[in-house]
Amino acid sequence: MVQKGKKWDKSHWFVGRYHNIIILQVKYSLTYVKVWLIDKTNEDWVMGQMKIAVCDDIREERELLQKNLEKLWDSAQIDGFETGDQLLERIKEGSRYNLIFIDIFLGKEDGIELGRELRRYQSGAELVYVSNSREFGPEIYELEALHYLLKPYKAGDLEEVKKRYDRIEEKRTSVLHIRIGQKKEVPCHTIAYIESVHNNLVIHLKNGSTLRVRGSLQEYMKELDDRFLRINRGVIVNMEAIDRMNGDSVSVDGMIFMLSRKDRAEKRKRYNDWLFEMVMGGDE
Repeated sequence: MVQKGKKWDKSHWFVGRYHNIIILQVKYSLTYVKVWLIDKTNEDWVMGQMKIAVCDDIREERELLQKNLEKLWDSAQIDGFETGDQLLERIKEGSRYNLIFIDIFLGKEDGIELGRELRRYQSGAELVYVSNSREFGPEIYELEALHYLLKPYKAGDLEEVKKRYDRIEEKRTSVLHIRIGQKKEVPCHTIAYIESVHNNLVIHLKNGSTLRVRGSLQEYMKELDDRFLRINRGVIVNMEAIDRMNGDSVSVDGMIFMLSRKDRAEKRKRYNDWLFEMVMGGDE
């Protein structure tokens, strides 16, 4: 597994990893440039085959959940694990899962701590916790779990999990079309914010790189989905990238931007409504 900051050789530095994209800083002559490579390890996961893991130390409950999930995702690969160690070992060996169900009480293991470990090794997986207790709300929120299933769950509860997952996947695959010499597609989830600078637009990506294009914020705003908010005349932010919103400003990726004075209350309400929708899974 390549780690951030590891030097591959005298001229290549690993900068970061985003989903199946590996970013290298490569020395070309006397200049360092960034190169984007597609990681084809586990290409079946990258290309869309649904893979689900179920981790529960009680065999009957684990197999019942697997059986119910097969009804919702009939073409998915669904693997069962009795312990968190077994699941982590499989992931360390290279397996990747889109969706992971974890029972909070795994015998002597802690399902919450397992979730933290999974975030280290596979940050892109969606986590669903299963429990017969309502006591773990704050910890689940910290791990940004997709859902929390309370035993005994109903078929409708699993359908809600699928609905939430499908909604996230739809946003994850949406792209912004730009033109830099030729048409290119920028995955929307990689964008932190877009700002207007001297009749150009600068698209700031979450990995720290930027793209400069011609066009107007109004033009690009039409193509972006509802996670994007135009906070003033010159800036559009991805609400997923907001660190903090104050009374008159917003912090995004270490930058502070002022909210439009005439509709600050509306912008704050829009952001709070979006946060609530994320927590509640988009239910009306």
